[in-house]
Amino acid sequence: MDMYQNRFFAMGTRFYALLPDLEEGKAERLFYHLRGEVNRIEQKMSRFLPESEVSRLNAAAAGETVEPDEELFDLLQACRYIWEKTDGAFDLTCRPLMEYWKDKESEADEDFQQVKDRCGFQHLLLDPDQRTAAFTRNGMEIDFGGLGKGYALEKIKEMILNTEAKSAFISFGESSVLALGEHPAGGAWKIGMNNYLDPGKTLHEFRLCGGSVSTSSNFRVNDSGRLVNHRHIIDPHSGKPWENLSAVSVHAESPLLAEMLSTACLVSESEKIRSLKEAYPEVDIVRADYWTPEVVVTSY
Repeated sequence: MDMYQNRFFAMGTRFYALLPDLEEGKAERLFYHLRGEVNRIEQKMSRFLPESEVSRLNAAAAGETVEPDEELFDLLQACRYIWEKTDGAFDLTCRPLMEYWKDKESEADEDFQQVKDRCGFQHLLLDPDQRTAAFTRNGMEIDFGGLGKGYALEKIKEMILNTEAKSAFISFGESSVLALGEHPAGGAWKIGMNNYLDPGKTLHEFRLCGGSVSTSSNFRVNDSGRLVNHRHIIDPHSGKPWENLSAVSVHAESPLLAEMLSTACLVSESEKIRSLKEAYPEVDIVRADYWTPEVVVTSY
């Protein structure tokens, strides 16, 4: 059986593709089409590129109307919908707060409220008739860093399904995975949720034949093997970093939905996660809490 593999670097991490049972020449052409699509999306959504659509929106002053292209406007509308469904737990506008808390170990100072007032999806007005966007407060910023990989996998899934490829496995930074068709050995692709306190062990196993798993966490593993809060995950309600060390994995047919829900569930209490599970019964949500003496795993 042919087993084409390749990788490249994009969106600050590694993109790995496995395209089994596809003739090498066809697999290579498909891979380069996938890479081109990822690069296209990064060029559009990166806040670091001054010519990107997102940078153009972020440069607008309060009250200034911007006409995003059709793709970006549709994505903003999808984000607003999930922001509403998650009661604000998913919010693209928290970048000013992330910058505020960056390397800050002390409590909030007198500037905190001013920064917090610049955040909140309710301050981004979307006009579905005119298809325009406008911030209502100066200093706001949209950051697609929390869903860029999921959106790229959403588009890639569409591309692969329109080819003769029977199966595919895509890992985008290991935290965002897409698996289509069957594993080369037969059956579903097995995707494990890592136990960060016991490397090599898994806390939960997902079985995929046409879906995605996205994992969000608020910690890193230091050189001594301890979990340290990186303080990059902001609770939009409090405006402060989420303190409880946790990881959330979400399995959904849609990579974009999996990415958005994993981000939202990471900063949500169990009651809210249960209500999201009721709203999306086809989705699997698993949360691992590391702030207790032993890791506690909850499946929803």
